[in-house]
Amino acid sequence: MELMYNSHMTTIKEQLKVAYDADAKRRSNNEDKRDLWKLNCREYFIHLLNERNLKTILELGAGVGIDSKYFLDKGFDVLATDLSEEMINGCKERGLNARVLDLSELENLGKTFEGIYSMNVLLHTPRNEIKMVLKSISNVLSEDGIFFYGVYGGIDEEKTITDNKKMGLPRYFSFLSDSYLQDVVKEQFNTIKFETIEIGSDKPNFHFQSLYLQKRI
Repeated sequence: MELMYNSHMTTIKEQLKVAYDADAKRRSNNEDKRDLWKLNCREYFIHLLNERNLKTILELGAGVGIDSKYFLDKGFDVLATDLSEEMINGCKERGLNARVLDLSELENLGKTFEGIYSMNVLLHTPRNEIKMVLKSISNVLSEDGIFFYGVYGGIDEEKTITDNKKMGLPRYFSFLSDSYLQDVVKEQFNTIKFETIEIGSDKPNFHFQSLYLQKRI
């Protein structure tokens, strides 16, 4: 299935490329500064793969490859992908099989994966595109595979944000309420586990949402 993006989505992707290309060095230097809850999400994903003897992982929005390198060191066959060429350069410096790829190009991979890992990636997908993107992800997930879908949300809000504490460049975000997020995945996936994680936000109801999903057959 080919995803059809309008000029608004093209602008979003261009902004993201600029922002993440510029931020690649900072992220690489902060490799050891990871929130514990993110590491816990990663470990549970690995647990689900191991108990099913699944070995291949596609990471979406891999950044500089910190998680993909961890998966590789754990014995998995990993493909790291990202929209940013500078991020992918960071992946390759870590010895990873990596390629520049956005979510509209997943069908070009020409294969399926037993695990798909997506940490804070789909929050850059507009609300009116999310169903198509989830369908595309489902198409490259094996029938017995596991998809980790982790995003910030808990509220329904779409906006462009400039974080002057880190990047200082605009990025588009689409946050989804817990109820909408759990509902929108049902068309393509069955939920193994859904949980919310408090992140110390000043915004009421704003937190991290983690879903561990299986393909609906």
